[in-house]
Amino acid sequence: MLKLPQKANVAASVIAGALAPLALAPSNLWPLAPLSVALFWYTLNHSNHTKHAIFNGLAYGLGYFGVGVSWVFVSMVDHGDTHWLLATVLTFLFCGGLALFYGFFAGLFYRFKQYHQYPSLLFAGLWVSLDLLRAWVLTGFPWLYLGYAGIDTFMAGYAPILGVHGVTLLLLLSGLLVIGVKVKLHLRLALLAGLWLSGYGLSTISWTQPSQRTPLKVTLLQANVPLADKWLPQTLTPTLGYYFKQSYLHMDSDLIVWPETAIATYWDYIAPVFEPLSALAKENNTQIISGTVIRKTPKTGAHYYNGLVALGAENGQYYKQRLVPFGEYMPLESWLRGAINFFDLPMSAFKLPLKKQGLLTQTIGIAGNICYEIAYPQLVAQQASAAQMILTVSNDTWFEHSLAPWQHLQMAQMRALENRKPVVRATNSGVSALIDASGEITHIAPVYQRAELTGLVTLMEGKTPYNTGLNWPVWLLSLGLILCGLRRNLIGAFPIGLKT
Repeated sequence: MLKLPQKANVAASVIAGALAPLALAPSNLWPLAPLSVALFWYTLNHSNHTKHAIFNGLAYGLGYFGVGVSWVFVSMVDHGDTHWLLATVLTFLFCGGLALFYGFFAGLFYRFKQYHQYPSLLFAGLWVSLDLLRAWVLTGFPWLYLGYAGIDTFMAGYAPILGVHGVTLLLLLSGLLVIGVKVKLHLRLALLAGLWLSGYGLSTISWTQPSQRTPLKVTLLQANVPLADKWLPQTLTPTLGYYFKQSYLHMDSDLIVWPETAIATYWDYIAPVFEPLSALAKENNTQIISGTVIRKTPKTGAHYYNGLVALGAENGQYYKQRLVPFGEYMPLESWLRGAINFFDLPMSAFKLPLKKQGLLTQTIGIAGNICYEIAYPQLVAQQASAAQMILTVSNDTWFEHSLAPWQHLQMAQMRALENRKPVVRATNSGVSALIDASGEITHIAPVYQRAELTGLVTLMEGKTPYNTGLNWPVWLLSLGLILCGLRRNLIGAFPIGLKT
């Protein structure tokens, strides 16, 4: 087999990483996921030193995140008033920080593969273990998992059992069966076929059941308010005028949803204005849910929460439980606050709630999520197990015409699949959509336009295996893959200065 010099290996690793995001939305070229894995496997196995493997891992991560989260640059330049040169440096540092996970992965794999009977299993187990850690370290960045590429394939059948991380694991194994397993071709093809056909079989299982309640008529309101104007005092009245007018016009709906911080002021300040609308909605048995800023004033000073309020047929509140670094809270605030305009974005001092949040409404069992939270599979699953539907609101205007809004929508599709519950997604500028319990988009609004989207949503009851086991089965599977083939001479991997 052709052995590439180290510089060519690094270049191939960058290309392999850059291919991976193209397997996800909006490109949805899912075969690129196993191809990316196979090419990365090749470069690592043709490294000639642990440090070379680490460089290859960093290169893969830079390609992966450099393409996949390029929207960070858009946010800083278009909405953070950051010079393009500084934004380039900061985006590179952000992607480089995330690439450390793949550098660490590559170093571990190269160091231990010679002490493992089945290096391909070690590769898959380490990858998914570090994916799981990436969702947790420093509050986590659960974005761009390869498993999202499986949404439109037979692999989607595994999602209600193992979640997105389980689908990632199986896509990894699919790629490695092509290039990383030294068994006869017909055995590899048989294993590959069995893996994928089993996914198809699992997709035919009804893990949850339709509610006895008739399908809900749901209306999503998309105001498309420019981000530069959203928090201006003079914008509040015309914006609320749009939402009020459309809510009155759609009072025949069972549920009307306004997007994240559609009410761009403090809820306690504006709540009296909503009393007539709430009373009419209650009279029509209509539920209205909106994003807003909820202010609490404890003795130590005011606390602010990115929240949801429900009014009309039933009252309720929800406080966001996963905040976006730099957007909603400031890491190392005493050092960074005021350094550049990007670190002083509006509403970047939110607090976390002191206790876990339950369902937003009980009569219709709605699990509420705000923006970034839909990216956390376990968080959504814990709430969705007792819900009949999942609701998520967002303001993806921060990302303009980039990959991010479509990536975000794809995550909502996977949450529907994992929990086998419909997802209702309302945004300020797109992508607003209704998603059924099988992850299919049934209705979608045009992006970057003012739009009203109405459709029927079938509520679902029951739990999937993922609701019960969450990520623990995948943790155990990954650990099992790492441990099952370790040789007795493992101690040889640890001496300092060992030349590999």
